[in-house]
Amino acid sequence: MISNQLRSGTLALMCSAGFAQAPPLDLVLPSYFPVPAGLEVKAGNREAWSFDREVFELLNPATHGLLKLPVQGRTWRFVLHSTEARPMGARTLMASLKPGLEAAGWVWQWEARGIAKRLDGETESWVRIAPIGGGELKVVLVEKAAPRVLALPIPGPTPELPTGKENFPYLPPWPGAQLVASAVSQAPVGLKLPGGKETIAMVNFIDKEYHLSETPAAAEFLAAYRAALEKAGWEIEGALRGSVPQLQANYTNSGRDIRATLRLSGDALGISVADVGAQVPSLTKEKNK
Repeated sequence: MISNQLRSGTLALMCSAGFAQAPPLDLVLPSYFPVPAGLEVKAGNREAWSFDREVFELLNPATHGLLKLPVQGRTWRFVLHSTEARPMGARTLMASLKPGLEAAGWVWQWEARGIAKRLDGETESWVRIAPIGGGELKVVLVEKAAPRVLALPIPGPTPELPTGKENFPYLPPWPGAQLVASAVSQAPVGLKLPGGKETIAMVNFIDKEYHLSETPAAAEFLAAYRAALEKAGWEIEGALRGSVPQLQANYTNSGRDIRATLRLSGDALGISVADVGAQVPSLTKEKNK
């Protein structure tokens, strides 16, 4: 099947200037990452996210090659530098940081790369400390956590076309979202006709815009909806994490052919759905043979 391009959308959501994602919540470092006297977090070089994803490189004991470990959860990124009149080099900075980390329970997983892990009951944290220019240290700290779990109903065997005041029955919005607009637009989609021929057809999309009382981090939005869509039988066609994070998915079970795009823009959520099978009946008839 010809893949759809990520749709730009037609509602005000896609025309707004509010492209910034959820702002950093808490720049105070957790107590289990002690910063010794003589070091401080560099002003203007720190951020904290309620949920994000980082990849840590480890040494694979079996192959002695690189093992990439993705870790997601609450994330801090910052730069440490010396407060002394005579700046310390990166090695000296690391040496002064190391004793406090080890006393706080951090265990080096690959000391040469500055990667350590900490376990405190069920709480698992990872850190990477790397030297950068000017005798400074760049730190990425992740407190591991799972994204929010969303439950999506499985689409039924017959089309469900919501009105302007209704949510999609099988694709509800992010918890706490309020529906503010609904419209219909047209966009091209890829189709595979009986006999295997591929083509492009214009179909109607129902576009719904929601206001979010609490904006999720982009990483959590993508991870939570991806997991929920796949569990409900959808296939993820595309994902984009940028100024407007979005997911595109298809549902082709039970003789259906549904295309959906979800977008996050600041405190606005857009969900666009086309019931292609209902608009091109020959496709579903062929599937049901």
